[in-house]
Amino acid sequence: MAFAEVAVDIPGDRARTFTYSIEDGLDLRPGHVVWVPFGRATLQGVVFALATTSPVERTRPVDSLVHGETLLTPAQLSAARWIAGYYRVSLFQAVSLMLPAGLAEEIRTYVAVADRPVPDDLRPRELRALEHARAEGKLRRDILARWLGRGGLDVVDRLVRRRLLTTSTEWERPRGGHRYVNFIRLTVPAQEAEQAAAASRGQRKAELLRALVAEPDGTERAELGRRFGTSVVADLLSSGMARVERVQTERDPLRGLAFQQSLAPEPTPPQKAAMDAIAEEILSVHAGEIRARPERRRFLLYGVTGSGKTEVYLRAAEACIAAGRQVVVLVPEIALTPQNLQRFASRFPGKIALLHSGLTAGERFDQWWRIHHGDFPIVLGSRGAIFAPVKRLGLVVIDEEHEWTYKQHDASPRYHARAVAEVLCQESGAVLVSGSATPEVETFRRAERGEYRLLRLPGRVGLPLVEAASGRTAAGQAGVELVDMRDELRAGNPGMFSRALLDGIGEAVQVGGRVILFLNRRGTAAFLQCRECGHVLRCRRCATTLALHRPAADGGPGRLVCHYCNLQSRLPPECPACSARAISAFSPGTQAVAEEVARLFPDAGVLRWDRDAARTARDHATLLDRFVNGTERVLVGTQMVAKGLDIPSVTLVGVVSADTGLAIPDFRAGERAFQVLTQVAGRAGRGSGAGRVIIQTYQPDHYAIQAAADQDFEAFYRVEIRLRAEYDNPPFSRLVLLEHADLEATQAYQQAEYFARVLRRAKATSGEGSTQVVGPTPGYPIRVRGLTRWHIVLKGEAPERLLDLVSLPRGWAVDVDPVSVS
Repeated sequence: MAFAEVAVDIPGDRARTFTYSIEDGLDLRPGHVVWVPFGRATLQGVVFALATTSPVERTRPVDSLVHGETLLTPAQLSAARWIAGYYRVSLFQAVSLMLPAGLAEEIRTYVAVADRPVPDDLRPRELRALEHARAEGKLRRDILARWLGRGGLDVVDRLVRRRLLTTSTEWERPRGGHRYVNFIRLTVPAQEAEQAAAASRGQRKAELLRALVAEPDGTERAELGRRFGTSVVADLLSSGMARVERVQTERDPLRGLAFQQSLAPEPTPPQKAAMDAIAEEILSVHAGEIRARPERRRFLLYGVTGSGKTEVYLRAAEACIAAGRQVVVLVPEIALTPQNLQRFASRFPGKIALLHSGLTAGERFDQWWRIHHGDFPIVLGSRGAIFAPVKRLGLVVIDEEHEWTYKQHDASPRYHARAVAEVLCQESGAVLVSGSATPEVETFRRAERGEYRLLRLPGRVGLPLVEAASGRTAAGQAGVELVDMRDELRAGNPGMFSRALLDGIGEAVQVGGRVILFLNRRGTAAFLQCRECGHVLRCRRCATTLALHRPAADGGPGRLVCHYCNLQSRLPPECPACSARAISAFSPGTQAVAEEVARLFPDAGVLRWDRDAARTARDHATLLDRFVNGTERVLVGTQMVAKGLDIPSVTLVGVVSADTGLAIPDFRAGERAFQVLTQVAGRAGRGSGAGRVIIQTYQPDHYAIQAAADQDFEAFYRVEIRLRAEYDNPPFSRLVLLEHADLEATQAYQQAEYFARVLRRAKATSGEGSTQVVGPTPGYPIRVRGLTRWHIVLKGEAPERLLDLVSLPRGWAVDVDPVSVS
């Protein structure tokens, strides 16, 4: 008898499989998704391995296949095992990242209030759950848990265990599927249809017949109904001269988009050296010469802004496709997708698939299956595209590899796309290319240690190395001017713009240039405060201030918005603490900056690019096109304007406040400030003019701001790596962040304090003395969406070993290698 090792869809953090027998006639292979019995339920699972013997005496048989095809490659199964073990999640949780959404029917658990007395010892949250369930009559267990907020599933399960909620299961239809459209085609020869049209007394019927003759492949019934009338279409169908056929259609996110094909430019010598090194590894893999050392196939492409990293990616993709293998290209934001799509689609027309959160559910479904069937040699997308069902993976490109958005930080598994890419490339024999002008400190350190091969692009494309007197840096970047805003205050200028920046905007607009103004803060103002009593308006669910957002159209009083939970309320006419009419706005955001620019430069035309102004990929593309090709000359935005934009007409970049984020209690605060300032400065001077960058700051002597002004990553790195070593922060140690959240503040702290004691006791009795237990410390902010958050940080060479010695209580979230500890 044959047996299958199956990862089953059950909660938990253990990377384990369960053994099932395979009955005769069921053709199973690793990578199949199956239905299996588990307890009294039937659950989904993924086959990881087959065996001829079973490690347990009694087994139950696999019930059936969910889908006839194997949906996962051996490399993906290996990567899923690594994700489950490294990020401490169940094996099914890890592998589900790689499965298509809406794969099959699901068995859903529903809850209803039991007919029994309610005990007196229930907590407020449990009472709320019962009241809501009673009002709904019957609702899904997971929906009730989400309604309760974080930790809601624990509350629901406690009520089930106490038999205050009853459970039942029901089948739920698939959430996604192929799209079918009714097409109408002629059943008679075209000549006969033409004769019938000529003889027809009805003009619309004649026109309908001629339209179908002109479209031998048929036309959608809905479109014909709109053009000629549904009754005319129905009459033709009843005559037998045409028939309805159900045709599967693709929901193509690129439909209607045109890309002008482009030729590859002549590479610079540094580009050529990088291209040759990458192509050599791709070709060696194609020839079956996979080297045992995976670091030979990992490259860090470190080049200044504008140095032509994208052209290296394109040539690497070309070499990979020529070798018969496929490419995955990752970008940090869907806002970057339009420009990257334009670059890749113009070089590889018809060969690009898209995978990102901005697609509709139907588009994601169709793109996944077309990738699975090998229709596209290139997949372009954000973080999750690393799990695309690519069967012949030959190259992974991670553009702007330093971006924190490559880390999944708000849901489990909390994976990093770069780490997953390393494993997938190792298992597939593929090449990994990570590129950035400001690499992550840990990545550059690994390159220094030989874990990545470092490729350098030292100067901008199309520009020789120049002297600073030309207005550019030695690498050809735009010159940067630091403005000390303390001097502006002393000179009697309390406004948001320095005199230098105002002059720069005016000059740039006057000569027809374009301006980018960067401020990493949305809205009109970050907070509001009463000038009489000092009261600050705060979110009632989060320990943070409410931001002011004014409506763009009428400039009315606006609304108050929490940027953490999106709670919205009206701006009160008076202070809720002292009733004084003295509420004032402080710390302007992008909306206020855009309004002020429009007031000072009414003929310039101002666009705003932040999460409020653009939410979908189409919004981003439209806004970017307006700035590049429209009449608006000034673009005000948050981090979106700092990432990868290549607009030669931008002659001035202004940073309204370089200090935002420097005070965050996180050891990476300086690194992030340097990265975003250097990246946004890199948007200037990409055309024939030298360009200019003005950075406004109250901390001009800060090492991160000084290095950003010089656009010198290695100068920043030397200071930062010394500080990291001094305080034993990554890359000299590893971190695991543990977070506990509870509606009751006291309960949250007590649970955190208790588990910290458990960890310290395990450390003392196990010999794991090298791991530090830091905390508990409050989260930043301490309360989000009504939940009080406490953190414990494990710090050491292998901090996960300490977690192996204890049982993780329910309600704790584990983040291995967090991008932030605040």
